Amino acid sequence: MRFHHIGVATNNIALTAQQYSIFGYEILSETIFDPIQNVHIAFMEKEGSPRVELVAPVNENSPILNTINKNGTIPYHFCYEVDNIIEEVKKLKKLKFILISKIVPAVVFENRLVCFLYNRDAGLIELLNK
Repeated sequence: MRFHHIGVATNNIALTAQQYSIFGYEILSETIFDPIQNVHIAFMEKEGSPRVELVAPVNENSPILNTINKNGTIPYHFCYEVDNIIEEVKKLKKLKFILISKIVPAVVFENRLVCFLYNRDAGLIELLNK
């Protein structure tokens, strides 16, 4: 597994991007709509720092909305790029991670497969197939 990014839940990508720019981050991409996950996404980078994925709800049916309603704008997942997402999911399930989303293509990653898993002691992680 290779670290890929930190996901940040937000109601307002432009406002959060402005705040992260204070810390030296710059927008890498325009905001992209992901119809499968029902969210808007934009990436930010700062040399020598982790990439940040800003994730905002599209509407009341967006899965990220619960996180925002409970916590406001908050880092909420770590993403790891893997060579074989199916095999990694199997390994993580044996380590008591729970698959909380189907393995689906992600528009923002050129339709590479992604999924989310949760472990009480590790939190929420996203796997991104290489």
